[in-house]
Amino acid sequence: MRRSVPPLAAAALALAGLLAPVPAAADPAPNPIAYPVPRPAAYRLDCDGDRPGSTCTVVATAKPRPRHVQEFAITVRSGEQVWARDTIRSRDGHARSRPFVLPERKVSVKAQVTSMPDGFAGTPLRLMSWNLYVGGTINGQEKTGENLRQMIEYLNEVDPDVLFVVEGYGSGQKILDGLNAGRPVGKRFSGVRLTHPEDNSVNGDNLWLYTKLKVEKVYPRYADADITSFNLGGARLGLPNGKHVHAFSMWTWHEISANWDVHEAAVQNLYGQPRTKTDEQLLDDDRFRRVAMGRAILDKALPSFIGDDDAPVLMGGDLNAWPYLDWTEQFKDARGHAGLVLPWPLTKMFADAGFVDTFRYANADAGRHPGRTWSPMSGYRSAPARIDYVFTRGRDVGVLGSRTDDRRLPSHQGSALDQTYPFYSDHSAVITDVVIRGRGTGPDRPIVADEPEHAPGVWPTTPAGTPVPPAELSATATTFKPGAGDPSRVVDGDLTTDYHSDYPEIVPQPHFVTVDLGRVRELSAVRFQPKLRYDMNGTVLKGVVQVSDDGTTFRDVERVEWPRMTAPNDVDLRGVSARFVRLRVDYGMGGASALAEIIPYEIRQ
Repeated sequence: MRRSVPPLAAAALALAGLLAPVPAAADPAPNPIAYPVPRPAAYRLDCDGDRPGSTCTVVATAKPRPRHVQEFAITVRSGEQVWARDTIRSRDGHARSRPFVLPERKVSVKAQVTSMPDGFAGTPLRLMSWNLYVGGTINGQEKTGENLRQMIEYLNEVDPDVLFVVEGYGSGQKILDGLNAGRPVGKRFSGVRLTHPEDNSVNGDNLWLYTKLKVEKVYPRYADADITSFNLGGARLGLPNGKHVHAFSMWTWHEISANWDVHEAAVQNLYGQPRTKTDEQLLDDDRFRRVAMGRAILDKALPSFIGDDDAPVLMGGDLNAWPYLDWTEQFKDARGHAGLVLPWPLTKMFADAGFVDTFRYANADAGRHPGRTWSPMSGYRSAPARIDYVFTRGRDVGVLGSRTDDRRLPSHQGSALDQTYPFYSDHSAVITDVVIRGRGTGPDRPIVADEPEHAPGVWPTTPAGTPVPPAELSATATTFKPGAGDPSRVVDGDLTTDYHSDYPEIVPQPHFVTVDLGRVRELSAVRFQPKLRYDMNGTVLKGVVQVSDDGTTFRDVERVEWPRMTAPNDVDLRGVSARFVRLRVDYGMGGASALAEIIPYEIRQ
């Protein structure tokens, strides 16, 4: 049952330990949009329960004003910890926030409203940051041009006002032509190649900037001992109201990436294994070249471009570095974090320099909105890797919403590329809607919003029932790599070993992996644990779970489709009695099949 909780009835939630009184002192948002001083708005909580884990929205109201736009700013926090944040534009005096989940700690809600005349509602901008994986060619593996064609269709669907591109690599002009095909003159893009020839290295033109705004000035090449135009470049862009913004594409070093090390640390924490690297050693990954690059960007290059100009700064790119905001004490129990608290130094530097991480600003709960950007192609592993960003800086810029995209458009799904390459790149795209203070009519299209990935939690809970002891199990497979991927590994009780189909000769799928339970058992569930190594080749994505009493005649129980992640996948088998459990692998990553464990659970009398 959904419950409405007006402010005066908040005592009920306070008694349940969930709602605290709103502090009397003003708590200005770190990224204000308002022109006049905001005033408190009436609000109520609309929840589906009154306990931690309940889903709520904040419904705010204020008296509407003719020929005015009202902006509601809503924040939900526990002390200094922000759990939800939303900015909503309205003309009828009503606003409903995006859903959020009540945490274990009691929360306070603040709702404020600001009225702005119609002509002073600001200039809306849609910002998009994307690493294109060698110009949309999937590292040269896709030679027909079809992926690039679909990529351009996707870009036109998003329709950004400013697009920050990494790894343009020979496709820059094709992308510009594709963006402008059929566009009216007033809405055409300009494309600025930011990486200079002397900085191309062996990779070609890395950074590009595309925009529908007027390009007033392209900043000259910057180079020092730490960065060149391969890492940073930008332009001053004119706004329709006569003001301007500064826009920069950026990239920092990819080697000694934390992607593998944090995944490994999370797995080791989750399963009580000895750590390969300490927390401090994990942070050292960030300090290899990237911190020096960050200092050069923030302390040298940007001041040389901007000087004392206080106009908004917009930045987007691939930092190959993790967000410190996601790895605080607040989120140590979020799924995939495994108790880790990691103050990542590079992204902390950007925050200290006044930049707002727009995705996390708009989606405050890192457990509900991990914003994974690495990698929709090679798999997301255990720890959520968010390494691509849209940053903003300046009192005149406000964040309205942000999301990540990691799936092809519906019209492109089911194509020849789709199964192997579910997205157009090995990086997710980051899309953020902002508004720039000043003259303007405000947002003119729906604000982007991120879909929550899953309910909070360290890892899926153990299925009901009792796991069948590994000593009572045996396994066979229709294809396996002798020694390195023997099917016995799937029932050995050791998560560090895994079954793998034969290679380098790949047997066409489907592949079959069968577990003999030793006798007929009344089952409750079966858990399929993907392999936990960094290389996710063989991770099962599509298949059918089957059971049998005699090992010859099998019956289907459930058709499964699993994500490219290392979290375990559970199948409910309540009411099923069988001696054999079989997984028919219809598709695994790379055309292979791999599993760390198959764990049957039984109902014991």
